[in-house]
Amino acid sequence: MQNQVSDFLNYNKMLDKALLDIAKNALQQVAFSGLSGGHYFYITFKTDAKGVVVPDFLLKQYPDTLTIVIQHEFSNLSVSDKEFAVTLSFNNHNYHIIVPFSSLIVFSDPSVDFSLSFNPTNTTEDLSKEDEEPELSYTDDDSNIISMSDFMKKHSSPSDDDVA
Repeated sequence: MQNQVSDFLNYNKMLDKALLDIAKNALQQVAFSGLSGGHYFYITFKTDAKGVVVPDFLLKQYPDTLTIVIQHEFSNLSVSDKEFAVTLSFNNHNYHIIVPFSSLIVFSDPSVDFSLSFNPTNTTEDLSKEDEEPELSYTDDDSNIISMSDFMKKHSSPSDDDVA
């Protein structure tokens, strides 16, 4: 008889949410207090994700992904539960952009060698998973990545068939 355990607690989803909350909290702190201590962010996201708002010239130039830098020339940073919005300068013009957290690919603060990697699910190619959080992995100084899917494969309980 195989031991059937439901995914009632859904630890993977809890961990995904916790890691995404790190990016949200960092942005919320900067929106409230500004950047200090040499911190700055590189944020890469899918430009074709539902809810992304960027100028047309950027969409033409970066139809798949775009990396923005939040460091010197930004203003009006606001953060909600589902997205962040910021005004950035491109070609000496200010543009307000909106980035849903579900579109994030990378959130990093190179000043402290910190980076989070995400697998966005909310692109125009995959709108069927609209409410799902992105699959996440964590990267630190040594670029060691903990992929939740790999971790779960390595640490899953053996089935009764696997036990001698």
